[in-house]
Parts: sequence; structure tokens; C-alpha cells
Amino acid sequence: MAMPTSLGAPPSLAMACSDLPADVYTLPTSLPAMDASHRGDVVRCSPSESLTADWANTQATAMGYPGPSLPSGFWTWRIAYRSLRASDAAAGSASEGDMAAVLAVPEKPLPGAPLVVYGHPTVGLAPSCATSYTNLADASNLNDYSASVIPLVAYGYTVIIPDYEGFAYGQPPGYFHAEDEAYGILDATRAARAVLPADRQFDKVVFVGHSQGGHAVIAAQHYASSYGMSGNLVGVAAYAPWWTSMAAFGAITSPLAMFNTNADSTAILFAMWYFYAEGELLDGPGMGLSMFQPSKRDLVRTTLVAGQSCYDATDLQMLGTTTSDFFDQSFIDNVGSNCAATPFNVDCSSPDATKWLARWKADRPPLDPMGAPLLVWYSGGDQDVTVGFAQCARDRFASDLADPSATATITYCFDPSSGHTSVPKMNADHVNHWIAARAGIGSEPSCAPFPTGQTCATPPNDY
Repeated sequence: MAMPTSLGAPPSLAMACSDLPADVYTLPTSLPAMDASHRGDVVRCSPSESLTADWANTQATAMGYPGPSLPSGFWTWRIAYRSLRASDAAAGSASEGDMAAVLAVPEKPLPGAPLVVYGHPTVGLAPSCATSYTNLADASNLNDYSASVIPLVAYGYTVIIPDYEGFAYGQPPGYFHAEDEAYGILDATRAARAVLPADRQFDKVVFVGHSQGGHAVIAAQHYASSYGMSGNLVGVAAYAPWWTSMAAFGAITSPLAMFNTNADSTAILFAMWYFYAEGELLDGPGMGLSMFQPSKRDLVRTTLVAGQSCYDATDLQMLGTTTSDFFDQSFIDNVGSNCAATPFNVDCSSPDATKWLARWKADRPPLDPMGAPLLVWYSGGDQDVTVGFAQCARDRFASDLADPSATATITYCFDPSSGHTSVPKMNADHVNHWIAARAGIGSEPSCAPFPTGQTCATPPNDY
């Protein structure tokens, strides 16, 4: 007999939810003028998939989750909500930003559980790459995003997963822009409040993120007190967060790094996404291409946001063999080599380098020393956030919390055998218990500590 994959009728929401799936990616006309009072306003809602507990466990196991059986099935909805963008020079002030999100509601909610906002890892920049297009019930789609989300919601947590701003509605991306990511995470709490019925409301919130999502939720810890949110932030858990200097993206563009588009396509795409996104967001439309050679800009745009692949290594290789074949040479010299990649006699005095140095620093804001506690997971087999890069982040966190009056705490856990993509699913059960402990409904779990005696492997300037 085939395993049932769908639950019965879902709980009634606090608002109408009858949009078609495609409607989620088209904003309604005549929305009121955007201001802070409209942060988190939900403007689209579409019912989506449902999974029984048995099917959720089958999915989680197929994706590599090794933990105990998960007790709950769940329903999902796709929503669209309003937010603000980071302050940008083009608009002169904070402008409107919007995003789609998945809201996952468990059949058997854990009593007293907090809302969980999940920050997803890098998926590319093209609109079709947004995580909200992923069907969690699709057994053929064994992706890192689903492998992290299913153990959370099937454990009994209500989870909202924003796409981040810039995947739809003709708005610029904000890849690794700390303030921009943080606003999306924080306004997700407001959106969840607007949609959830009275018996599913929350007073506590935990942020969980992986890789880029780890960066997003740590940034949200910094901005939570100034920007605000719905509910009380009681914890932030980050799997393998990239919290080493954003100057690494600059260093990747330099010939000193000796990267090429065949062997190092992913790293080069990361750098291209970062510079393109920040240029579009902070300098204005079209400015995301200004650091590339004029003759290559059309193909760069296709490679980054207009192609058919989320990691378009084929188009990347059409641009050339090295970054010198398509990045502007003055940008490479002033920003990539002199400021980012040269560890001695550093020169960040050119206007471009001064601008990007300020952005790199802004994209690694200090922890709020009076803010929520953090849990950070690293792994021994991670080739992206290596142990040396992790130590750079640990050094920065220690500096942020050096004041004896700081109340925020950090717990570090280490998985010696996992890699960058597997550390979330291998340790999801620990994070589930850690979340429960933050909400006062479970005991504190234990984990292996981060290895001692490590030094920061700065890449190479740890701004």
C-alpha cells in the first residue's frame, strides 16, 4: 500500500489565502505608500503542499538526516510580504523591498515552541532560483534547503523561510548585504504574525541559518534591537556561517589568487554575485555591471541573473579563463589586488577601494553584546568555511563581546566529519533541542567543542 503523502484540512489562517501560486510573484497594484508601519504586511498568500509525518521522515532520511523519528507532518503556504531595503545612495533613503516566503506549520506543534525564521544558503541570484519555488514534498529534489527545513518543522516548530529581497518584483538583489538580509529576516516575524491564527501565535523567536543564511541571521542579531521585530528573539543558530571578511570576494578577483573559471567557478560566481548585487542595490540600476569590462557586461548579466542555471559555470567559462578576462582592470588592481589580496603594503586609498572597504566592514557588523545568545556549528570537512576561516569569525565574535558588561553568549559546536552542505542535516537534532532550551521547554544539549589552538587563516586581509 502506498504511503499517504498528504494531511487533511490545514488550520484556518488569520487572513484569506486564495491566491494562485504564480500570483505570489506579482505584487498587487495600489499598495499604500511604503513606510515602517507596513513592514511585514502580507500582500499575497497561496496554499501549497502538505506532508504526513511518515512522509516527512522518509524525505528527511533520504536527504541524510540521521536523527530520531520526527513526530509531525506539516502544511505550507507561499506568501509575499513587504519590507525595507538597506539605505542606498540611488534612492537617498531606505526604499521598499519585497519578498516571497514559505510558511510551514506543523500538524503537531510543540507546546510553547518559538517561531523559527530560517535563513537559506546561497542559491544563486536568478529569480527562478528562489527557495520558495522548491516543493518540500518532492522526493526527487534532495537539496540542502529542504534537508534543513524538514527536520525543524517536522519536530514541531512553525518555520518561515524568506527568499531574501531581490528575487522577484524587479527589485535588485542584496547578496551578502548584512543590513538588507537582516531586514528580510526580521520582517519575516511580522509577516508570520499577520498570517498565523490566534492559537498558533508566538511570543518567542529563534533564527536559524546555514552558510549565507548563517550570515543573514547573525546580521539580524545585530539589527534586531534597532530595526525591531515581532516577538522576542531568544536565540540565533548558525551552521557554517561565512563571517570572514567580505574582502575575500575582492581577493578572488585578483590574479594573486590564481583562480580560473574551470577549477574555481563557484568561488568566482560568489564574488561576481556579491559585487553585482551591492552595485545594483547601493549605486543604482545598471551599476552592478560597472566593475566589469564593457564588452562583457551583457554576458555577465546573463551569467548572474538572466540565465537558465542557478550556478551558471558554462556561461562563466564563456567570459574567459581568469577574472582578468572580464573584470575591469582598474577594479582588479585597486580593489582586488591592492586592497583585498595584498597582505603587505596594503593600499585602499583609491576611491573604489575606499568605497568597497567600507562596504566589506558594514557587511560584518558587530554582534549586539546585549542581544540574543548564539549557537555556531562548524565542521572539520568544510572546504568553504574552513577551520581557519571559522577561527577568523571566532576572533571577531570574541572582540565583539569583550566588554565585561556583555550579556550575549556564544556556544561553539564542532562536527569533525561533516562538510559544508552536510553539517546542518547531521546536527539538526542538536539544534532542535537547543531551540527548545532557549524557549524554556527543553534541556540544554551537549556537543563536541571547537578544536583548540587554531589560528585565523585570513584571506588575506581580515577587515
